[in-house]
Amino acid sequence: MTSAHAPLAGVVFDLDGTLTAPHAIDFVRMRERIGMPAAAGSVLHWIEANVTDATERARCHAVVEDEERLGLERMELGRGFERLAEHLAATRDDLRTSIVTRNARSAIDAFDALLASEGFGGVDALFCCTLARGEHSATLGRAVRNKPSPEPAHESVRARGLEHRFAPVDLGPGAPPAHPEIVFVGDSNDDLVAGRRAGFRTCLVRHGAPARAEEPPHVEVDDLAELRDWFASAARGPHHGAGLSGA
Repeated sequence: MTSAHAPLAGVVFDLDGTLTAPHAIDFVRMRERIGMPAAAGSVLHWIEANVTDATERARCHAVVEDEERLGLERMELGRGFERLAEHLAATRDDLRTSIVTRNARSAIDAFDALLASEGFGGVDALFCCTLARGEHSATLGRAVRNKPSPEPAHESVRARGLEHRFAPVDLGPGAPPAHPEIVFVGDSNDDLVAGRRAGFRTCLVRHGAPARAEEPPHVEVDDLAELRDWFASAARGPHHGAGLSGA
């Protein structure tokens, strides 16, 4: 197995609350409108597990889409994004990056427009591929399952042409990374679980808030500028990539 501090070959980014500032989507109001308990975790998973009536399920998904649409109007770049963008632009040919989100494709489109308006050239200038909720996988022959399934991570590897090096796995709790050359960066427990199950290293971005994830990340950073510093050190290999807060 490769060293746990192997130089990075790829990065999978969550979007909302990771690359963008947190709290653009009002999840409290979303849960209230759906009628789900406040502490029930992922909205999409709760709907899948608890709403069996087709009409009610459609209503719940319409609420999700409506609150996401309102969130797009409040979307801002995450703290420290400017420094991260400089690093991603400089390393784009060597560091294969992707975005995977449980939001609709419209969230990636809005992020693309925001990047262009801020002078970063759009999503394609910084990221190799993107995957939104419900999108089809030619390999699977169906829609990719949402995080915390590892399927979005697997699909991003395929889209970047790296599957010959990083074969899909689904690991259990406590397993060491099978593919430590890839890191999954997110702000939620489901991001960390998805990354761990896919065999990647994981990184939690707090954006100034206390850590809330139950799944322990390999690395914690306060913002995207600190993430950029970790990427720069990890790129130099085992003697420099030990991380900032964590293993």
